[in-house]
Amino acid sequence: MAAQEDASSRSARLSKYFDLIVKGKRELKSAADGPRFLEAFCDESDASKRVEALIAAPKGIEACAKAVRLSLDRSFLIGAGTDLLLYLSAPSLKQLASGHFLYRVLEAIVEPPSFWNALIDAHRKRFLTERASQAFGWLLLEILSSHVEGLPDVRPIAAQATEDESLINSPSLEVRTLGQKIKHVLNTTSTELNQEAISAGGRHDNDFADFRQVKILPTSDEFASTERPFYRTADAVASAEVDDRGAIHLDNQFRLLRENLLGELRNDFQIATGQKKGSRRNFAIPGLTFDGIDCGPDNKRKACCLKLCCKDDIPQMARMKTARERSQYVKENKNFIKHQSFGCLISDGQVVAFATVERDEDLLSRSPPVIVLRIDDQELFKKVLIASKSFLDLRFVQVDTAVFAYEPILKCLQKITELPLKEQIVDLQPGSSSAEAEVMPAHIINRIRKDSLDDLSRTLDTPKPIKLDGPQADSLLNGLTKRVSLIQGPPGTGKSFIGALLAKAVLDYTSETILVLCYTNHALDQFLEDLLDIGIAPDSIVRLGSKSTLRTKALNIFEQKSTYRRDKAMWNTIDNLKHLAEGYHDSLVSKVARYRNFQISRDALMEYLDLSEDSEFFDAFTVPEQSDGFSIVGAQGRAVGSHYLLDRWTAGEDPGVFKDATIPEHAHIWKLDLPTRTSFFSRWCKELLQENVLEIGTLFEKYNNCQEKLVQLNRERDTHLIRAKRIIGCTTTAAAMKTDSLRNVAPGVILVEEAGEILESHILTAMTPKTKQLVLIGDHKQLRPKIDNFALTIEKGDGYNLNVSLFERLVFSGFPPSLLTTQHRMRPEISMLVRKLTYPELEDDPKTQNRPPLRGFQNNVMFISHDHPELNNQRIADRRDENAKSSRENEYEADMVLKCVRYLGQQGYRTDQIVILTPYLGQLFLLRNKLMKDNDPILNDLDSWDLIRAGLLTPAGGNISKRPIKLSTIDNYQGEESDIVIASLTRSNPGGI
Repeated sequence: MAAQEDASSRSARLSKYFDLIVKGKRELKSAADGPRFLEAFCDESDASKRVEALIAAPKGIEACAKAVRLSLDRSFLIGAGTDLLLYLSAPSLKQLASGHFLYRVLEAIVEPPSFWNALIDAHRKRFLTERASQAFGWLLLEILSSHVEGLPDVRPIAAQATEDESLINSPSLEVRTLGQKIKHVLNTTSTELNQEAISAGGRHDNDFADFRQVKILPTSDEFASTERPFYRTADAVASAEVDDRGAIHLDNQFRLLRENLLGELRNDFQIATGQKKGSRRNFAIPGLTFDGIDCGPDNKRKACCLKLCCKDDIPQMARMKTARERSQYVKENKNFIKHQSFGCLISDGQVVAFATVERDEDLLSRSPPVIVLRIDDQELFKKVLIASKSFLDLRFVQVDTAVFAYEPILKCLQKITELPLKEQIVDLQPGSSSAEAEVMPAHIINRIRKDSLDDLSRTLDTPKPIKLDGPQADSLLNGLTKRVSLIQGPPGTGKSFIGALLAKAVLDYTSETILVLCYTNHALDQFLEDLLDIGIAPDSIVRLGSKSTLRTKALNIFEQKSTYRRDKAMWNTIDNLKHLAEGYHDSLVSKVARYRNFQISRDALMEYLDLSEDSEFFDAFTVPEQSDGFSIVGAQGRAVGSHYLLDRWTAGEDPGVFKDATIPEHAHIWKLDLPTRTSFFSRWCKELLQENVLEIGTLFEKYNNCQEKLVQLNRERDTHLIRAKRIIGCTTTAAAMKTDSLRNVAPGVILVEEAGEILESHILTAMTPKTKQLVLIGDHKQLRPKIDNFALTIEKGDGYNLNVSLFERLVFSGFPPSLLTTQHRMRPEISMLVRKLTYPELEDDPKTQNRPPLRGFQNNVMFISHDHPELNNQRIADRRDENAKSSRENEYEADMVLKCVRYLGQQGYRTDQIVILTPYLGQLFLLRNKLMKDNDPILNDLDSWDLIRAGLLTPAGGNISKRPIKLSTIDNYQGEESDIVIASLTRSNPGGI
């Protein structure tokens, strides 16, 4: 009892001591003060609470930094220093503010590196105890795995520890585990994987052996490069050593996906700049001049953007005489210089930088207009500033590439340091496909196995009786028991139904969070509705992203109420960041204003040359002073000025009146020809501008870093809400955009719908180190993922296979899928075709029999032959066809389709029971125009985007009120169904489709 009272009393004294130090009322002075403060720091049982208090206090971080440096002897390292690191290894700290607080403390500990260096030295000399080695291993792994600016590069230290096996061979299990994790992260992020990696790097300024150093958007040098970029074939990745395969696989996924983006970007750029024929009108704004920066109003700061003023008015607004007319036009025409639209700044025909429009209606309404562009990269930001001073033809050209669909995925790939389920999805060693997940309790598995062929409704608490056939039961059990499972379902076999049952079982009988992934918003909403239908409560689900159906709207994260409240520590952190950002902002505004007014004068140039590497030119251009009081005059009797020699040199002339006074050391300067002199002069001007924008760039980076941290902290509300849900539904792009929140929540089970249509990289980036189970539901025999670069497809035959999904790759690597064999959708006359062509094992459910025949027609399946050939639509090309310069259209077939629709209406069928499909975008556009006279042809998001990119459809098109009828390309209708399908195959020639 007395011991407990003594401990309690000491804790109270330690708490008081801690408060005095962090509030600045007492200082750390002696070597004994360091361990004393760290004991007080670690005495609080709630690590999150203690770290928040440390950061919120005015002298907290400073005290922590000082405490670990007052003494660096061995006793401190294995005592108080070890206690501190193990205290900070509490898992809760990684969840606090997305790890932001933890990394602030770690940065204070390791920078300056005196404590860190002492710890490394003690480890190398084997001076550390097992407990201290565990602390060292944890800190090394944490820094190695992070992407936080301010932390040191520890790869050489990690490599040495892995090579000498000092951690892997430790007697301690905890230390050995850390050693294995460090080895895995090092292998996954290694830049020297094998001899093949030498092929990467050196082609241009954005080509690196380490793909994590590659900027997502291309530089001007990369864009101009004609050398083939580096990426590997699928076979090369599969044949790599097992230890290296994970890292190589991530590297190749990044490079291939980025090359697909660059191919699309180059194509759209060539169309936008008139280098290539295209149907969409090019929109370019020439004659731009630098007009300052825009960081938003005082109460709503944003990332730093450039303001560029147009030299002349934009044609669409040139006839508007009043400010009111201009303002009204900008407000009503949201697609005029659309917010978040993408484009590039060009000077002298060369790309300076890619940028995103930050639409400011007030600035855009001015005469002449001012456009606001966001450029995130510091170097490109500085490059644009220099270009705005260096050239007269700076222009902004809008480009149609959907960069927003690529950028989040590519950034996520660069951040992956640990590949979950690597043994199953990459290594593919014998027996890996049968690895058990150990998520679902064994007795529940046994109960489901017993009830699956009878009635699962009692076990899974579903609103309706559920009786599965054999393949369905096998698929369900595989999905519940295997670490990675593939559920293959031909059309209409109920893949989504099995997925919903899986989600219900995991929800009811485990504590795991489920991440539901789909490629499109439509597929996501459809699956979430399946979850609701099977009895899952809406308050268990959250949907990420802005789109939703009427039924799933309530699931949207923006519609749900949050109980999240910021505590004092969080508010203090936000206030401190805002204060810091405001200081950077004020300095940035001041420096930018000075730069804006800066002119490259002769005085400025001479001042620069004086202390430059070319100082001999300064000496050569310095006009000699006359000691006798006389002035030297030029040819026209005027006294020569201080820049006389510089002016004559830049004009290609000799020293003039100082010809005889030129010293021999400067003779070579005056012998330079005019082009060489011009080159020197241009370089000096550029370097002078670079010198002036150097500090601006630094402030730009610091300000934007503060804003990014504020954005992350403001996302805590979403993270808190997501963490409270058991099922998270989102598209793969949304998952990449919310990666910080998802990694914080760390879903244990990932369920992917239509996995055969999703690029592998989209699934890899959704996985976290805590992923225990991956369920892929799809069909590799149906459509593959859609990419635009034909050269990277499996169909091209070059072996890169970017459009091979993870689902398909695993199947053809010998990973056995669970096959669903009974279809519930098609009448037998249709399923017969599918059975003979692709699925010989497909069976018809009895309820597909004896359906009423199609009214007004002799048969339920009809092929209509005609001899009217197709035409080329030169305004549009089908991007999946590598050599296509145009798309196809067939007027005769379009008229036949229209007649069929009208005839079906006469038979009593509603237009919402009908879908019209075609393989060609040109025919889709033709059909839409014909159908608009009587109907409202509804295009899905993917087809609408394709037509908008082709310039054949305005973003606001189709908003008319008529009878709705669905119209789609065949590719983009994958996974959907309709009562009646009219297919316009378009082409009628000996070559066929």
